Amino acid sequence: MDEISEILREARRIEVRARGMVANEFSGEYRSSFKGRGIDFHDLREYIHGDDVRSIDWNTTARTAEPYVKQFIERRELNIYIAIDISASSNYGSVNFSKRKIAAIISAIFTLSAAKNGDKVGLILFSDIVDYFSSAKKGTANCMRILRETLLYPHKNTNSNPGCALEFLLNHQARKSLILLASDFLCNDFEKPLKISSSKNDIIAIQLIDPAENELPKAGKVRLTDPESGITQTVNTNSESIRQTYLRNRIMWQTNLDQIFESNGVDKITLSTNNEPNAALSLRKFFKERRT
Repeated sequence: MDEISEILREARRIEVRARGMVANEFSGEYRSSFKGRGIDFHDLREYIHGDDVRSIDWNTTARTAEPYVKQFIERRELNIYIAIDISASSNYGSVNFSKRKIAAIISAIFTLSAAKNGDKVGLILFSDIVDYFSSAKKGTANCMRILRETLLYPHKNTNSNPGCALEFLLNHQARKSLILLASDFLCNDFEKPLKISSSKNDIIAIQLIDPAENELPKAGKVRLTDPESGITQTVNTNSESIRQTYLRNRIMWQTNLDQIFESNGVDKITLSTNNEPNAALSLRKFFKERRT
């Protein structure tokens, strides 16, 4: 009970900080980065000389023997889903914060920005299954609910699969959405569902990293445990060859991950657990780059 109370107090502290960031820095950049990015089909009308031929509906034209064009309206209201990895590795943080807490901070900033601009936000918490889902809703009360669930919801499975969250949304969303996919992506192949989902949605990958994962420290013999598989291994970190092999493998893995996102048109933000203010600054920088 004391642990839950502390988490709720922490949720309130995060909300207060996020409100300050949104009020002072993020709201305008959010609006210019995301508002009006989508269009919805509205109606058909007969072709008029001068219409863009790319808007012709060829099926209707063939059926009626008269040219018809599609009409679209700009979608002012965004549908946003925040999908957060709550597998075992999300609780890891070697310095200041866990990956899950950084995800909670970023989700608070996004949900408060969305609420201020009249957008709807939903939440997905996943491991190798979808553990929790709430449909997209408006309002600031929804922000606090999302924040509490992100921090409090217990993880039931140790493994991670971002693809399951993307597949779930494909089956449950009625229109194009902005999907924020937060994970360390230390998981099996998820490129196929990413490819399908990114063709129908605007996806932003939020990679959560910890500095201790980037390279092995020189600390003698240490026992390393994979939080998701549970496998434990003793490693002599004083060995230069072991540290270099680890570093090479990590760089290769990261390069491959970046290529997957780039080839599917997915923007990526990298956030570290070692510095919460830097996470906020990285998000602000992303907003600015996205609107250009």
